[in-house]
Amino acid sequence: MMRSWRVVPALVLALPLVAAAPATAAERPDLTVTVVEDGLTHPWDLAFLPDGSMLVTERDSRRLSLRTPGGSSRTIFTAPAHMWAGGETGLMSVELAPDFAATREFITCHGYRKGGVQDVRVVRWRLDRARTSASYVRTLVSGLPSTSGRHGGCALVTGARNQLYVGTGDAATGRNAQRLTSGGGKVLRVDATTGRPVASNPYVRSSDRMKQRVFTYGHRNVQGLARRSDGTIWSVEQGSYRDDEVNRLAKRGNYGWNPVPRAAGDPAYNEGADSPMTDYRLPGAQRTARWRSGGSTFATSGAAFVDARSWGGWRGALAVPALKDTSLRLLRFSKGGTLRETWKPRALDGTYGRLRGATLGPDGALYVTTSNGSDDKILRITARP
Repeated sequence: MMRSWRVVPALVLALPLVAAAPATAAERPDLTVTVVEDGLTHPWDLAFLPDGSMLVTERDSRRLSLRTPGGSSRTIFTAPAHMWAGGETGLMSVELAPDFAATREFITCHGYRKGGVQDVRVVRWRLDRARTSASYVRTLVSGLPSTSGRHGGCALVTGARNQLYVGTGDAATGRNAQRLTSGGGKVLRVDATTGRPVASNPYVRSSDRMKQRVFTYGHRNVQGLARRSDGTIWSVEQGSYRDDEVNRLAKRGNYGWNPVPRAAGDPAYNEGADSPMTDYRLPGAQRTARWRSGGSTFATSGAAFVDARSWGGWRGALAVPALKDTSLRLLRFSKGGTLRETWKPRALDGTYGRLRGATLGPDGALYVTTSNGSDDKILRITARP
């Protein structure tokens, strides 16, 4: 079923706590939203193959499917052995390996359970030549913490020189985000082929294998990672009852999440008013978010920079879907990373329910997934000046 709307965008409806610097407002293009696929259940992420086909993950069913440019869809796998789903964890992010053209390999992040082992892990797979199935190649990262399935992350994006960034959740465990030997509440940086730590990582000389992989820490639940045209990596993470964040990542950066007991009687995982998303009481310098949602949480999820010329003054803006707020926001930043302007298009404000993933397609369009639990959709969003 295909539907299309052409709309004139709305005015900004919500201002972030991190105020935009004074700047001339960019003219907003008209947007066209088309449903390219429906009938899905909690689709999490998309990855485009060189021919324009897309790999689609569905979290709870642990299904990976391939949709061709012609519109046909087929299942590549469903619930491989030991892949686990529970709570907010399941089959989550998917990313093509940098050498996909030569190897047909791609990477997923998903829950895992076998015997007494339960974790979140990053795995490489190989698509067969007929593109009808995939086989396991190797595990790049294992041992990312998992409890009930809450705060399982997980986001993937490739960087320069075969690097892979892995955004994780803190598994709703108070000390994980600040504990450098835990993979929870981190952005890790590893070799996309082997999973080994990148040689320039800040703690690569540590004797602890997980600490060697840490690029940044102090995160609550990283749901989206995106690489800007200047090579910088940006994260989107969900706040507690407030302050969803967009962060520009800097090596060794501490982003300040530390939900531990502050007083007698506090819960072990303390998300109260005395546990801010960025806790400046921690030792050392804390990194301030480039955007925050303010006094309530929108449950921000995916992240993608739009780069088609048709976006006009919004070319290069960061697209951020939200689950709870059932909306999409475009955030326009200066070259130095200062927030300039926020736009919440009316066409994607409550129209499709909960919005999860954001991916830039090879055609320059923005693709967004919904996460309502039934008849979920993949949306194609194009801009016209």
